[in-house]
Amino acid sequence: MESVNLKKASLYYLIGNLFNKGISFLTVPIFTRILSTYDYGIVTTYNSYVTILAMVLGYALHSGIRIAYIDYKEKFNEFTSSIIIFTVLSSTVLSSIVLIVTYSLKLDINLLIMVLCLIQAISTAIIQDYNYYLMMQYKYKVRTMIMILPNLISVIFSVMAMLMMTKSQLYMGKIVPTALVNLVFAFMIFVIIVYRGKLRINFEYVKYGMIISAPLIIHGIALNILSQSDRMMITWLADASQTGIYSLIYNFSMIATVITTSLEGVWVPWFLCKLKLREINVIQIAAKKYILLMTVTMVCLVMVSPEIVKLLASRSYWEGILIIPPVVLSNLVIFMYTLYVNIEHYYKKTIYVTINTVIAAILNLFLNYLFIPRFGYVAAAYTTLISYLISFILHSNYALKLEPNIYPLNTFVPYIIQVIIATVIFYIFIDIWYVRWLLMVIYFIGVCIKEKETIFKLILNIKK
Repeated sequence: MESVNLKKASLYYLIGNLFNKGISFLTVPIFTRILSTYDYGIVTTYNSYVTILAMVLGYALHSGIRIAYIDYKEKFNEFTSSIIIFTVLSSTVLSSIVLIVTYSLKLDINLLIMVLCLIQAISTAIIQDYNYYLMMQYKYKVRTMIMILPNLISVIFSVMAMLMMTKSQLYMGKIVPTALVNLVFAFMIFVIIVYRGKLRINFEYVKYGMIISAPLIIHGIALNILSQSDRMMITWLADASQTGIYSLIYNFSMIATVITTSLEGVWVPWFLCKLKLREINVIQIAAKKYILLMTVTMVCLVMVSPEIVKLLASRSYWEGILIIPPVVLSNLVIFMYTLYVNIEHYYKKTIYVTINTVIAAILNLFLNYLFIPRFGYVAAAYTTLISYLISFILHSNYALKLEPNIYPLNTFVPYIIQVIIATVIFYIFIDIWYVRWLLMVIYFIGVCIKEKETIFKLILNIKK
């Protein structure tokens, strides 16, 4: 793949993610003022269930699609078609069984929300498969469109629906449009993929995908437990209002991952190709710049976060500002261990990916159960950070056995120290905004001076 395409792909993905996050954060003042903290907590808890169910019903087969591009490149359309048809049929059957059992046992569950949750989960799995299909072929324009449109249209219809509703069950105004919009996009993707491939299931492809992805189903569930269970358990062990506050801060703190998500679409295929060619030095140099970029973003986010949260949300959410640093640090740790997970994926050691993540997830559940009843959502921020650190230790330990020279542990030390220093400054000067902002500007200028050659090269490359 030509470097110019990589640059364009990076730019498109960055625009797509910035647009998505921009829409999300521009609408935060709307949603937080229309929805009570309780309603907002219900919506985020619902989204957590959708994320987990999408992994279960989709069998994590997007991971099989990622690797299949190398082994089945000439039949990639047929491979993807088989995977998506299998996903649709099997997930529909499983969902029907779940609904029948729930109805028969007369469980105290809102069946409408359950149906919408299952529909959105299946749709999300299909869209995710298609995103990986596009990513591996560097079809960045279409992928960017798929990244933007469902979220944009969902937000528009959600706001319209909530403004027309009474204050009773306002959360349905957010849930229903989002589920239906995702269903429409999933249906269109299904038609496109089946048209390009074949309207049949090739079980050779399904078997290949399941061998790679099956262990990752548990990994995906465990990973989502790490990222989502805190909200579910806050709702269960505390109350939905606390979930609303925690979710707002958690989502805000993930602004930095816009860059990670944008560049990952280019980084993963690039990394796999370079590793296959054994260009270890090239990977190391690029990785250090990659990590630095994320670190600078995290540091700046910590420094300016109190004022941005106050601007975006009403006063009832402001108490959550105190947990921004541990949540931001958690996102940095996620980014770092993902670099090691990519190595495990390359060697198809997905069982070890699963084992390591499950251990961290179980620890997270235990710590949440122990501390959320006593300290509420504040405990969830720190238990999640501890669990991600354990995950980082486990993944790095195994990946370094496979590739000991790509990312030595000392690679990350300077960057972690920078974020820790920013955290200390945050708490010391939490009420003195101009000191934090001034120190942030000084830090940013210092990094730019140190990395001026890299920045100049990047500017020249963009101009070409």
